Amino acid sequence: MKNNIRYFLIIAFLGLLAGANSLSKVSNELSIEALTILDNDLSQALSLSRQSLAADPSNAYSWAVGGKILMKQEKNKQAFSYFERSLSINPFLKEGLYWGGEVDIYLEDIESAEKKLNTLINSCSDCNESEMLRNAINSYKKQQLENKVNVKEKEPNG
Repeated sequence: MKNNIRYFLIIAFLGLLAGANSLSKVSNELSIEALTILDNDLSQALSLSRQSLAADPSNAYSWAVGGKILMKQEKNKQAFSYFERSLSINPFLKEGLYWGGEVDIYLEDIESAEKKLNTLINSCSDCNESEMLRNAINSYKKQQLENKVNVKEKEPNG
């Protein structure tokens, strides 16, 4: 009798595990589709992203995609919270680090963007995302420096 219960519990656990894997797969597929249509149908991409998160709220990639969609809508503070959630689930997810670094730049938090860049470099040394984020940070810094020079030139004794 005890063995029957044990086998039943093992089979039930394996069934639940298979179901969780299936939901994770559905979540990833919905996120990929959301990214695919993002430029053409923002509202449908947002809907797919929400469905993806409903299917698997522990999917770091889905949170990052949701953040990317919010960035596209220029909702950068909301996007920031999505990237925080994504990186709390998987601190090395390249999309979460790259897109999160981009939103940091939009929010003018260069220190946070640079931390994400360092993590990205250390975890994915051959990723294009690290070079793109580095360029975005450098571009921001260059623009800030040019703005300071222009302000000094306009000052009476500048």
